[in-house]
Amino acid sequence: MSSLRLTDSECCELITPTLFTRICLTFTPSSLTRPSRLEALSRVGHHIQHLTFSMPHTDSTFLPPLLNPMTGREVNFLYTPHTSTASVTLRPKYGSPELGNVLTQQYPPIFHAATNVPAFINVMSNLPNLRHLTISCPGQDPAQRYRRDAVDYALVSLRIAIERAPLPRLEKLSLSHIHPSGLLYLRHMRGFGCLPSAGRRWAQIKKLNITMDSWDFLGLRPGLDHLKILDDYVRSFSANLEKVSFGWSGRKGPCPFTLFTDPLFAPPRKTAKLFAEVTSPMSPLPAAPPRSAMSFPKLRYMQVRNATMSSEQVADFVYEHRHTVREFDFENVALINGGTWEDALAPLSRNSGSDAWSSQKSGSESGGSSTYPSQDQMDHFDEPEVIDTTADVPSEELVDSRTSVLVTKARKKRMHRRRKRKRNHKADHLDISSPMLATQAPMSEPIIDMLQPTVFNPNVQGVQRNIQQEEAQQELADDPERRVSTLKKAKEAVLKQLGREFSKTHDRKEHVKGFFKNTCSTGWKGRAMIAHDSNTALVPLMFSRY
Repeated sequence: MSSLRLTDSECCELITPTLFTRICLTFTPSSLTRPSRLEALSRVGHHIQHLTFSMPHTDSTFLPPLLNPMTGREVNFLYTPHTSTASVTLRPKYGSPELGNVLTQQYPPIFHAATNVPAFINVMSNLPNLRHLTISCPGQDPAQRYRRDAVDYALVSLRIAIERAPLPRLEKLSLSHIHPSGLLYLRHMRGFGCLPSAGRRWAQIKKLNITMDSWDFLGLRPGLDHLKILDDYVRSFSANLEKVSFGWSGRKGPCPFTLFTDPLFAPPRKTAKLFAEVTSPMSPLPAAPPRSAMSFPKLRYMQVRNATMSSEQVADFVYEHRHTVREFDFENVALINGGTWEDALAPLSRNSGSDAWSSQKSGSESGGSSTYPSQDQMDHFDEPEVIDTTADVPSEELVDSRTSVLVTKARKKRMHRRRKRKRNHKADHLDISSPMLATQAPMSEPIIDMLQPTVFNPNVQGVQRNIQQEEAQQELADDPERRVSTLKKAKEAVLKQLGREFSKTHDRKEHVKGFFKNTCSTGWKGRAMIAHDSNTALVPLMFSRY
């Protein structure tokens, strides 16, 4: 395509948008400052929608200790980035000319290119239609996890450029083979040239995909501080994420979405005192309360790869997000502490219908082939779901939690619901008010008919419409004066009927009262008073028993 684009101007116009939709930028000392590349980027930058920024850890990115050439002692300096070219004229780039000379002599050129923040801002400003940003930093030596190198300075400059460049369409962020401390420099917080409005740019991210290099979580240095950095970074996006995916590269590690319920952060069972003292003033402080569970209010798709989780962690996360998430994907996840997938996915089958969710399981931890869904299936989400946890799974695989499943998916099925037709509110109103018409029989008869059960004839093929009754109801609905008059007549009929029944009951009680004069109750002393000037009657609401 690159060669065909250079043959003709018409081919150039047709192929350029497709050819430059996705590009990969490998960071070098001159990749962001070469004039020919910047000129080409200004011509095709508006076509770029997916940028892969790659900066692997190599020997050239390693930064040795900075030494004073006169005394031989190590020099520590505080890095304050320049965010514009004008700021260079106000102060030196590295604080003082002497420190700048030492850094220029001892640090490689890629370090000085990584601290050139205006160059990063200039490149990102030429990508107005960028939607997906991928950052790849592979190859870090595990022994250097607590050392800062040139890659970290480049990540600081890249984050500042993302926050300051106009990127209104950025919505997806992928971190491929990122080292744990790299999240610290990509997170917007006070310091490192962060603006107060930086949170608006990161609030645009709706899809987050992280692949992180793992380490020995059970060794002498388990790296709990790096796990806390990971937890803080994911929490900063949790309010707006719709799709989240995380996986460990290498050995299995804890799930970052349920990190503080993992056994790694469990408090010790027994806390020994400092000097086996009897009194309590020198006893160790109690363990700090754990963090609250991570919540994704807008999440629709979740994937965890190559991790270890307990059945309680899976069940709690699934239950918390069962209403919004359309698909849970646990790829190569091993259940610890003897848990089973039936217990882990029980909230879906317990709180939903039996046909709402479907599960897919394949492979085992000991070996075997695994089937993976296509990307199109991942992107489609439908209505609520339950898990048929025994579907397509041998019974032997359900016994041991460690060898249960490599890929466990819980996906909502497609459910087609019929649309409800809008009802005619006028017809409903007339059906309710029709027993009140003055032309009908007394009210007691239709009420008895309404309370009787209706027997349906299965041989009836259709319903015959009464056109005359429908026309009468339509005329009554269209004429407000007639409707008011009809309701007034119905009211009069009801009041007369109630007054007549009350008079009969009162006469009967007066007759019985002559035989029983020593009763404890006294009857009503008058009949219902009917006002002749208004068509109303006084109806008693309380009766006394004689």
